[in-house]
Amino acid sequence: MLLDLIKALPYMVGILTAIIADRHWLYSELKADKKEYEEKYQAKEAEVEKLKDQINQLKIKIIKLEASQRGAFFDGKEKK
Repeated sequence: MLLDLIKALPYMVGILTAIIADRHWLYSELKADKKEYEEKYQAKEAEVEKLKDQINQLKIKIIKLEASQRGAFFDGKEKK
């Protein structure tokens, strides 16, 4: 029994090493994927902020245009 266990020890060490190596590889892959998706998220977040700024600029232009069509200045006061 003890002799069989000693004979199987290299196989058990090999299996354990393979399991540890697989876990290490999987963890490093997940870490790389996480970094990639974080970078994509930050890029999209910057794009969203840029689009929000463009929307706000267009809203200001619309308000100024509406005010000028009513005969008011863009600050909302009527022309004298």
